[in-house]
Amino acid sequence: MRQGLISLLGTWWRSNQGALRRELSEALERETATSEILGIISSSPSDLQLVFETILANATRLCEASYGTLWLCEGDAFRAVALHGALPAAYTAERRRGVFRPHPDGPLARAARTRQTVQVADMREEQAYLDRVPIAVTAVELGGIRTLVAVPMLKENQLIGLIAIYRQEVRPFTDRQIALVTSFAKQAVIDREHAAVRGGAGTHARGHGTYQ
Repeated sequence: MRQGLISLLGTWWRSNQGALRRELSEALERETATSEILGIISSSPSDLQLVFETILANATRLCEASYGTLWLCEGDAFRAVALHGALPAAYTAERRRGVFRPHPDGPLARAARTRQTVQVADMREEQAYLDRVPIAVTAVELGGIRTLVAVPMLKENQLIGLIAIYRQEVRPFTDRQIALVTSFAKQAVIDREHAAVRGGAGTHARGHGTYQ
C-alpha cells in the first residue's frame, strides 16, 4: 500500500510540477513587485508620481501586457498620470495632451460608471470602433490595442481613477491577472491617500473625480 501511495504521489507531482513551478514563480514576482513599491514609498514618500509609475510598470509586466495607463479622475474626465510600455509616440502624445473624456459606451466609461472591471477581448469588435468613434479608432489604429482590461480605483465606492492595461494581440487576461491588477489598483488608492495626508499629492495626482 505504501508503495502504491508513493507511486501515486510521484504521478501527481510529474503531472503538476509545471503548474506548481509557475505558481511559485508568479508568487515570487508578486512579492518582488510589492517590495519594490514599498521601497519607493519608504525612500520617496512624497513622490506619488514615481509610486504610480512603479505600480503600473509592475501590473503591466506581471500581466504580460503590451502597455498600460493609470488614469486619475478630474471632474467628469480623466488625466493620464502614468504610462508604461512601448507605446507609439503619437499615441503617447495624444494621452498626455490633457484631460480625457471617454466615449460613454467605451470600456473606460463603462468601468467608471459601473465601478466594475471591464475586459474587452477584441477592440475591433467593440461597437464604438465599428461606429468609427474617434477615440476607439485612435486606440485600435494608432495605439494598436486589441485586448484590454480596465480596473476602477475605488475609495469605498468613490471613483478615484482607473488602471488600464492593453495587449496588441487578441488574448484575454486571466482571472488571476485581473485579480492582480485589482490589488495594484487598491494599492494605488492607499498610496494616494497616504500622500494626501503627508501633503505630498501633486497637482496631477489629486484624483478627486465626480464621474457618474
